[in-house]
Amino acid sequence: MGTRTLLLKMAVCFGCIAGLLLSRKLWLSSRSYPLVPVFEKLPAIPSRVDYLVFAALLVLLALIAFSSRPSKFIVAFLVLAIYLCLLDQSRLQPWFYQYSVLLAVCAFYSRSNSAPYQTQLLNAAGLLVALVYVWSGIQKLGVGFIDRVFPALVNPYLNTFFGRTTILPRPLIAALPLIEVLIGIGLMSRRFRSLSVAMAVLLHLFVLFLLVPFNVNSIVWPWNVAMIALVVVLFWRRQDASMSDLLVPRQFGFQLVVLILFGVLPLLSLFNLWDSYLSSSLYSGDFQVAVIRFNDKVKERLPAAIQNYVEGVNGEWSINPVGWSVRELNVPPYPEPRVFKKIAGSICAYAEDPSAVRLTIYSKPHRLTGARTAATYSCAEL
Repeated sequence: MGTRTLLLKMAVCFGCIAGLLLSRKLWLSSRSYPLVPVFEKLPAIPSRVDYLVFAALLVLLALIAFSSRPSKFIVAFLVLAIYLCLLDQSRLQPWFYQYSVLLAVCAFYSRSNSAPYQTQLLNAAGLLVALVYVWSGIQKLGVGFIDRVFPALVNPYLNTFFGRTTILPRPLIAALPLIEVLIGIGLMSRRFRSLSVAMAVLLHLFVLFLLVPFNVNSIVWPWNVAMIALVVVLFWRRQDASMSDLLVPRQFGFQLVVLILFGVLPLLSLFNLWDSYLSSSLYSGDFQVAVIRFNDKVKERLPAAIQNYVEGVNGEWSINPVGWSVRELNVPPYPEPRVFKKIAGSICAYAEDPSAVRLTIYSKPHRLTGARTAATYSCAEL
């Protein structure tokens, strides 16, 4: 493997190890937040055995990072990762999805150390990273990010330095997603590649500056560091790949798979035909949310571990999947209706009356007005 390929592999592995360690309970079954399997009849991993499986993920990543022939370790990791995600869709976090596909790229093109294979590896990985910027910017082009997500990130600083919340101009906030799109496009072009690398590094440093001091969403800290490393490794002073080399695969291979997964399918997410978290939508504000409401009788029957996440007073109780997931697992919930329904179904198990639990799912916000539509379900409808 060449130097760039080795550094790419190590950045992915160490970034993934850090993400796994920061979200330990996500990968275990001994937790109150319910598992949401893709197929109900899949055999679950017994409690305590899941600790061994979690350790196996970490060991495999370490072996991949330091092995000169990592393909067999990558295959073992991917098989284990896929099975764990089938057992719980919440594990398919954007960063884990990205790391896993990058490792698949490394495995596919590690069959040979020849220069053409190494170039194809770097092209496929570079295309993936560039498309993440493009779609991450596109997903943020709406009032969800402009009026809610970004102000929530900067307001703690505005309050600290100015003693009150200062409303930033909306055009200034709207420019940030456009910059992200331009970074992705610029990385694919020879002419603007160096400038785009510098802008990408500054962007991630800015994000870390917003998140770290106030201990916000620590799960994405290592991802931002890993993205800095990936951008530098894949694009800095690299002039052998043109935009057409990245976007138009010369032959059928994993580069075409990457183009479909990270370039084409995210378009479907705009029409709710592809999952938001598989479309670089984290921090966009453009995804569905939900709340689970129930009465006193249901609350009294809930286990103590779940009671910690109940909110409300005077017989009107609720659980917000976002708060529940973030507080227990240190990751946001997988924002799809099928997942919310399974989570609500786990609360329904404690209800004698099917109408005692109600799940309300709010649609993605309208990109121009921010308005959401709502649909409410009882236990009988889940």
